[in-house]
Amino acid sequence: MSAIAKSRIDPELKRQAEEVLAEIGLKPRAALELFYTQIIKRRAIPFPLQADSPEDEVLSAAARRNQLADEF
Repeated sequence: MSAIAKSRIDPELKRQAEEVLAEIGLKPRAALELFYTQIIKRRAIPFPLQADSPEDEVLSAAARRNQLADEF
């Protein structure tokens, strides 16, 4: 027996993600099962979550580090 998990997602985001999954040989169901499995094992989302800042859109990671260093 299996459960159904439903959610609404942007169609373009879904299309792009499924394209990448196809390239690596995973079906969406398998990817979701892997994601859920990692949530259980880690007891957290399996990647860092952070808010984007306006600087992220214009500065590289190195430039942001340099900018922060200049502030001290």
